[in-house]
Amino acid sequence: MAHDRTGAIVQDLIHAFNDVLEKHDISHEEYRAGVAFLAEVAETGETMLLYDALLEAGVVQHDSDARQAQVLGPYYVADAPLVPDGMLADENEPGQRLVMSGVVRNESGRPIPGALLDVWQCDAQGRYADFDPTAKPGNLRGKVVAGDDGSYAISTVQPVPYQIPHEGPTGRILAALGRHPWRPAHIHLLVSATGYDTLTTQVYFQGDPYLDSDSVRSARPELAF
Repeated sequence: MAHDRTGAIVQDLIHAFNDVLEKHDISHEEYRAGVAFLAEVAETGETMLLYDALLEAGVVQHDSDARQAQVLGPYYVADAPLVPDGMLADENEPGQRLVMSGVVRNESGRPIPGALLDVWQCDAQGRYADFDPTAKPGNLRGKVVAGDDGSYAISTVQPVPYQIPHEGPTGRILAALGRHPWRPAHIHLLVSATGYDTLTTQVYFQGDPYLDSDSVRSARPELAF
């Protein structure tokens, strides 16, 4: 970021902060409490969690030209293996079986041959592999290559809604805002192809009780199927 651009953005942030001070007549004691809160967020390792919950969805929607763009989230692992047969979940995986299929297309509607779909999701207990120590390592993570016609089919299980960590400062802020910590059930997709920008998105499910009140404000009805 250029030095002059950084200066302009920081200056505007200071002006916005001063406007909030004036609007709410914030005391020095309240200011110091806010500083202590941010220090607690850092000490508890919740910095990215807090920003995900409050800010990232707005930044993604502002910065992306793709209507389906979504937050990456904290549970992405870059080195997931290729799944040649599309079997993201093995036959012994608990949960309701689900096949997600479609065609990767460009903005003109033309199929994109050989597009790579990097897929990850929670299991039927709301656990993400490689983050929850009780989940099987590498479970429900994999990369699928679309066919020559852009088509793909992924065999998995139905994910479930889950709560983001809310025992610490992020949970207190959500409560102060009148917001719950639940995320609707979803499947993450990172879709890439030569000559195209990578799309980070999520697929949701119609009828999910948290679709309209996602804790990170990312879910969108047009992405629910």
